[in-house]
Amino acid sequence: MTKVRLLALLAVVALVLFPALALAQGGLQPPCAFHGTVQVNGANVADGTVITATIGNDTYTTITPSAYGASTYKIEIAQPELKSYAALPVTFKIGSDPVTQTGTWSMGGNEPVNLIKGTGPITPGGSVINGVKLGNSTGYDPTTGFITIKQSDITGAKGDIGATGQTGPEGPAGKNASSLIGIIAIVIAIIAVAIAGMVMMRKPQKV
Repeated sequence: MTKVRLLALLAVVALVLFPALALAQGGLQPPCAFHGTVQVNGANVADGTVITATIGNDTYTTITPSAYGASTYKIEIAQPELKSYAALPVTFKIGSDPVTQTGTWSMGGNEPVNLIKGTGPITPGGSVINGVKLGNSTGYDPTTGFITIKQSDITGAKGDIGATGQTGPEGPAGKNASSLIGIIAIVIAIIAVAIAGMVMMRKPQKV
């Protein structure tokens, strides 16, 4: 009877200590999961896009979509035996293109990391920015999507007057003044003779 009790006690101790020993060796440590959306230039990616996560020198892959919906991913990273991932950074790739978003491994973690490659529409407050223009004040019009920048805020002080430009080519020579005066004198003389002739013709003749 004593042997049976002893064996039962040893079995209980083994059941209690075995998980702790396994965890200490890394065999049963829960993985860390990463999940989120995937977008390239503001658009969803095709189903089957490969997502790669790298931690240390180890890589793990999955494909889109995940159970979260279209253009999403989920990847679980389990810590190998005799190796520690604790607090190590995790980098990602969409296909073969690396992205700037990163995560941090933690035991049993479930970390959201949305992966974005390229640029997408800027949507502050849910309104898209369609352009920028100059005006009398700075502000944003959510109806048109235009940002107005006060012109005086970006206009510098008036600069100094520039240097005088080069002198242009000399114009053609004018007519000789003496020749012009002579022509005028002839015209006046002709007019005077004509007037005198008219006066003489109108003067009454003596009988």
